[in-house]
Amino acid sequence: MPARARLADEQRAQSAPHDSRSRSMTAARAPARHGLTSYLAFAFSVMSVLLAVTLSVVGERAGGEQVRSDIGANLAELANQTTSRLDRSMFERYREVGLMARRLGELPPDELQAEVDELQASYRYYAWIGATDQFGLVRAASQGMLRGVDVSARPWFRNALAGVHLGDVHDALLLSKLLGRTDGEPLRFFDVAFPMRDAQGRITGVLGAHVFWDWAADARQAIFRPDGRADSIQPLIVSAAGLVLLGPKDLEGQRLELPSLKHAASGSNGYDVETWPDGRRYLVGYAKTQGYETSPGLGWTVLVRQDLAEAYQPARDLQEQLLGWGLAMAVLFSLMGWALARALSRPLLGLAGAVRDLEAGVAHRVQPSNAFREVEVLGTAFNSMVDKLQRNQAEMRELNTFLERRVTERTAELSSAFERVRANEKRIQVILESAQDPFVAADLDGRVIEWNTRAEALFGWGREEVLGRSLDRVLQPARYAGLLDAFLKRFRETGRGIAADRPLERVVVDRRGREITVEVRLGLVDTGGERFFSAFLHDISARKEVERLKNELISTISHELRTPLTAIHGSLSLLQSGMGGELPPDARELVDISTQSSDRLIRLVNDVLDVEKIASGRMNYDMRPCQVATVVMQAIRDVQPYADEFGVKVLLERAEDATVLGDPDRLMQVVINLLSNATKFSPRGGSVTVSVTAAGAAVRVGVADHGPGIPEEFRGRIFERFTQADSSDRRQKGGTGLGLNICRSIIQAHHGRIDFDSEPGVRTEFWFELPQAPAGG
Repeated sequence: MPARARLADEQRAQSAPHDSRSRSMTAARAPARHGLTSYLAFAFSVMSVLLAVTLSVVGERAGGEQVRSDIGANLAELANQTTSRLDRSMFERYREVGLMARRLGELPPDELQAEVDELQASYRYYAWIGATDQFGLVRAASQGMLRGVDVSARPWFRNALAGVHLGDVHDALLLSKLLGRTDGEPLRFFDVAFPMRDAQGRITGVLGAHVFWDWAADARQAIFRPDGRADSIQPLIVSAAGLVLLGPKDLEGQRLELPSLKHAASGSNGYDVETWPDGRRYLVGYAKTQGYETSPGLGWTVLVRQDLAEAYQPARDLQEQLLGWGLAMAVLFSLMGWALARALSRPLLGLAGAVRDLEAGVAHRVQPSNAFREVEVLGTAFNSMVDKLQRNQAEMRELNTFLERRVTERTAELSSAFERVRANEKRIQVILESAQDPFVAADLDGRVIEWNTRAEALFGWGREEVLGRSLDRVLQPARYAGLLDAFLKRFRETGRGIAADRPLERVVVDRRGREITVEVRLGLVDTGGERFFSAFLHDISARKEVERLKNELISTISHELRTPLTAIHGSLSLLQSGMGGELPPDARELVDISTQSSDRLIRLVNDVLDVEKIASGRMNYDMRPCQVATVVMQAIRDVQPYADEFGVKVLLERAEDATVLGDPDRLMQVVINLLSNATKFSPRGGSVTVSVTAAGAAVRVGVADHGPGIPEEFRGRIFERFTQADSSDRRQKGGTGLGLNICRSIIQAHHGRIDFDSEPGVRTEFWFELPQAPAGG
């Protein structure tokens, strides 16, 4: 046996009685404490109970929430089914009356009454059907009711002529009496009316029908009663104005203001938990009628409500079941934890004795237990710990020396880096201060973080005065309050909104409240650890004033020129007409030349005025539905005399029926300009073709000629102001170079686009596209 081992054994033998006595005395003095087994068993029990209760609560919440969500979704689906049923049924009434009106419009007056009586007998939902003449006098009616009465003031008659074919639910006292209602309560109807037209499409009158409101009750009955749903599930039909049209008797006719109605009005369907006027809380499914096919609907909202306590009863039942199972599992896991704790603690107690010996200075190896692999690993680790203790102490001393050296080196590096950062900050500050324009930087909340001396000179605020303040309060005019905050909020949410590729024009104020127009170049600086906005501002107030004076000058000169030009043109026209007597041929030629020159000057002045109006935003448009083919044909009639001078024929090649929302005069101006250009550049004896086609949601108008075409180098700027292909051609053909620019502005104002296709010497077509007007618009 080695000497060191023998010495350790002797020390253990000598100290063992002493250690035994010390442990006995310590145990006698110390209060009794629970062992590891007790703590482990208690911990397992507590964790088992917590786990079981937690799983029960989580399961109840997840399952209960799913149950509640399914119940709400079921009510929302019922509301959606009801709206679908109403929309389809409403479409049937809409289609039936439309077909009746189409058929009755072509019948002779003496056959109307018999036809109306036959229709009344065929359709059970119609309380009254009547046909009027174009002035509102009832010519034929079911059972003769209201025959000969003037109904021109009735809303359904006026709306039908205006293209509105559905009328909302209303009471009808007079019709209730005529139908024999004896209880004094008025019947409720909604109206469907269509104009009647003869074979030539002329309006001969209006066919109106009052539909029994019982129709909606039947639709509700078909949805809710066949499935045997509980009486506590109550459907309501609410008008667009919030009036209860159909529902519980105590609510019919009342106006409701509920969150579910607001949500349905926004176009969504779903469910809400709400407190109703009776003070009770309900689970409410909602959906809004959308119309079906050609029927636009009446904007009704269907609400399906159920008392909240009754609706969520299944969720409460689920909660009780989960809680019971959770407690049972907690008891089971507690028992299993107690048994496992006792099995784990036995080998650990042996290792604890070895650790106490090591603490007393007696190091000896332990025999790893074979009860658990983990305990065996722990014993092996304990045996190697003593061997490594001294080596670790030596390594720790070396490591401390190395760390001290590294700290010294890193401190020197950080000091050098800090100096470089300070130098960079000074360099950037010098660059900003030497900039010719004011510079402002702000964080993502709009607070100023940088402000150079140019900004101090322009706005009157010192740098220290504005640092940390909101730009909205420093530079924003009062009338734009809140816009900057809204922009910053949108940028933080979406990360979009910065137009770094182009300058922006904005109006700001200085310290005295004086408004300044500036050009802003805005950028987002992202250093990885910090993000902020940088902006260079350039004062363009003087430039804007020059532009304003220029526009005023153009407007004044144009107006002042047009007055004498009109007089000159009128005088020349009188001379041409022979008012001043027969003119010699030379004089007539001079008068003709002067007239043509005055015409060109007037067109130039008008074009300049139009350009000035467009540039200043004062061009007015009378937007209304108009037939594109009609506008084109009128333009062809107006241009043909002008085309005759060039020996050119203007032909309408194709004209499809299409309607757009636009200003007919301005659209005609575009077509005339394109026709005039095509005529000028067409060979004598040639022709200009015009086509109107409808493709999808757009209407396309094309004007084609067979002239020389557009040179390749000129195509990119053909729509710019005062631009023509070349000077010699301009002298030969005439023109201002403003027409196509005006055309582009007018088409863009109509949300359309204009362009051209050209094959030099073969064919050139200028065309524009406009969005079609919605049906019925």
